[in-house]
Amino acid sequence: MKYIVFILLIIVNMTSCGPKVIYDQKVEVKNPWQYSSPATFEYEVLDTTISYDLQLAVTHTIDFSFENLYINATTVFPDGKKSTHPVSLQFANESGDWIGNCTGESCNIMIDISSGAFFKTVGKYGLNIEQYSRKDGLEGIKSLTLKITEHQNTK
Repeated sequence: MKYIVFILLIIVNMTSCGPKVIYDQKVEVKNPWQYSSPATFEYEVLDTTISYDLQLAVTHTIDFSFENLYINATTVFPDGKKSTHPVSLQFANESGDWIGNCTGESCNIMIDISSGAFFKTVGKYGLNIEQYSRKDGLEGIKSLTLKITEHQNTK
């Protein structure tokens, strides 16, 4: 019996380590990804006194035609105001090799969007990600995952 309690304590300790996850949502992307079909994420911020890390995981096919992905990232604030920024997400290194973890027919890359970010207002936020490549009907993007965690200071 005492071994079971000991094992449970180890498991609880292992799962409590690391940053607290505030939001973790995956959106499947319809292939081909059209300009008119943004990936939409909605999350709530309850504490404006701490900072957060935002990461975007992108899963793409190994035969994706480009070394990067251009997106328009639109943040929707609790008051309804919006801010849009074009962003280039790098998928390959200078040699043309995929940066992400590739297995089978797909690759997954985790991209840091922001580290130690503060939100000014408590409330519901949105992040809309539109593909912004040279052509409508972009082939090879499978999914996007937005992960938001409490920032951990490392000193």
